[in-house]
Amino acid sequence: MPKLKDNFTNILNKIIIDKNITTAEYRILCYLLMRAGNGDMCYPSLDKISVDTGISLSTVKRAISSLSEKEYLKRINRKKSNGCATSNLYRFTDKVYG
Repeated sequence: MPKLKDNFTNILNKIIIDKNITTAEYRILCYLLMRAGNGDMCYPSLDKISVDTGISLSTVKRAISSLSEKEYLKRINRKKSNGCATSNLYRFTDKVYG
């Protein structure tokens, strides 16, 4: 087997064939896993997710809410030191890691 030369993201096979998530949810989950690298969390803005994936902002919002309801991730609101809102933190659950 040839060695992988580029970056890649690991995702469980059971998620690839999970019929309980939509195509958009799957793509966004993969994107968030890519952004997390070897960690269990990431915090890209909704606009960044939309631009990078080519998925509309409204679909991104719905998909993240759905992924949170289905317990694939936890969405944690964050605030700057001055009290203004900033991007959410997304922490993956055991459902994503097996």
